Amino acid sequence: MKKIIRITGMFLSIVKLSTAAIPAETDPYLSDNILASVQDISISKLLDFKKIAAAIDDGFDMARFHYIIAYEIDQRLQTLDQKFDGHEEKFLKTIRRYEDELDITPYKYSNDRPQFDYHYQPAEISDETIDADIHRIQAELARTQFIQVYKYYRKRLDNYKSYLVTLRDLYKCKVIENKDNQVEYYTNFREMYQGIRLFHDAMDDAGKMHVKRDVLGKVQYIDWSIENEPDNYRRREFEYETDGLLSRLTDTINEEVVFETLFGENNTAEDFINYLFSPGFIPRDYSYFTEIYYSDNLPSALKFTTMSGHVIGTIYKEYDEKDHLIKEAWCKGETSKILREFTSIFDPATGGYKLIERDRNGKIVHQEVVLSSND
Repeated sequence: MKKIIRITGMFLSIVKLSTAAIPAETDPYLSDNILASVQDISISKLLDFKKIAAAIDDGFDMARFHYIIAYEIDQRLQTLDQKFDGHEEKFLKTIRRYEDELDITPYKYSNDRPQFDYHYQPAEISDETIDADIHRIQAELARTQFIQVYKYYRKRLDNYKSYLVTLRDLYKCKVIENKDNQVEYYTNFREMYQGIRLFHDAMDDAGKMHVKRDVLGKVQYIDWSIENEPDNYRRREFEYETDGLLSRLTDTINEEVVFETLFGENNTAEDFINYLFSPGFIPRDYSYFTEIYYSDNLPSALKFTTMSGHVIGTIYKEYDEKDHLIKEAWCKGETSKILREFTSIFDPATGGYKLIERDRNGKIVHQEVVLSSND
């Protein structure tokens, strides 16, 4: 008990005496020559300073020696933090790239670096600090803190290395597994998707298709030309979520978008579903898909369908000769029964648009005038 009280008292003395920090540029115990010499000493020898201290007899020389050692180890500790941050950044950059390629949920790392209540501050050498052995204790504390942090960083970097080796091995296996399956040819989509039909009907009877996959086997795009139309070059591009789920299909003809399929939640579909159903109805994020039909680069219809094939509804859009949206009708299910309808009428006298919303009975429920500089 007396030993614990004595150590606690010595620690409090360190904190008290260290509050009056000595500016580095006016430090009476550290010259440029001394700092240059100490910086050339390896960290292993610095941490083994007790062997050198055993040969020093003079009290002031001993205190100054420990003063220099404590200062330099603290400097090495700060450098150690910077070195680790640099190494960690490189490891994480490579790890994230592999995780993304393999569609693996990124691993979340926590910062468990040892934290200390005591932080080194140089204490002036005096008879009081020499008698209290303050400078040796500071050197011992600096040594202990450095070793703890070094062990933590070493273990952390070793874990990064092990995880990276595992990711690389997995990536190589996936590449070998799919190296002969990156380019395939099918006669139709039903053959490719084994009967799973989620796509635009007009695509099912195309000519022979060229399928390009990535190294992990995921389809990146499909190219084909329409029968009897050799000048029409068609491509379907595939986009995926970070978890590997298909998120979007985009069909283009001669680089012009003609059709899209969005899988899962999107703002337009969410607005439609919220309007159609009661507030308590909450569809799962990936329980439906949205088909968007384009005409002259403008969406002319949006069709919302459940994954089981039930049509939730459709939105039809009409435009004037200047590509201004003049009518939008929301229809329920596969019928043409209108749920709500929006019309936009341009008034050349005011330079604005009169927006009108009607409900399923044709009754006006909202209208407003929006000014526009574009006529």
